[in-house]
Amino acid sequence: MRFTIARGGTILGLLLGACLAALPARAADQAREAVGLFVQSCLKHVEDPADLRAWIAETPQLRKFPQKQAQAFLGGKRGDVWSAENDAGLFALVVFADDTCSVIAQQASADQVSLVLSEYLRRKGLPLDKIGDRREYVQGVDQREETYRTNAGRLPYEVVVVTSKSPRAEVQAMLTTRPNR
Repeated sequence: MRFTIARGGTILGLLLGACLAALPARAADQAREAVGLFVQSCLKHVEDPADLRAWIAETPQLRKFPQKQAQAFLGGKRGDVWSAENDAGLFALVVFADDTCSVIAQQASADQVSLVLSEYLRRKGLPLDKIGDRREYVQGVDQREETYRTNAGRLPYEVVVVTSKSPRAEVQAMLTTRPNR
């Protein structure tokens, strides 16, 4: 599966744009919140999707999107989508039927997202090796895609971090875990 900022951009722009414009937040806070939600959900429960669903059910801050709105995030695939809001902004948690899990932030500093995640991985000593780091333009918007892979644990998986510094990007960060099958 190819990850791009454009995939979720228009969706978040339509569903969350008006709310985000009103929220005061610093870039570092947005990055910490996006990575924090990703770590607590997708990364922590990557080996056990049932635990992820239980965590979601026990987290009252998450609001499930109606199926019609969720389809905009899912791109025709099966899954569910939740929104999370706090003082730093609005974020989407997307869980696909194939156990791929993403956190999407409309606004978050690309550099800060990468820095916060890499510091977390280093601090926790997670067995993730960076296997890719590329920059490209997709639909005229710059983006960076960092890929990490592990073969440790019960389920080998990948972490893909797609960020953009472009003010034209409707989504500036998407962090994803996916089984490495």
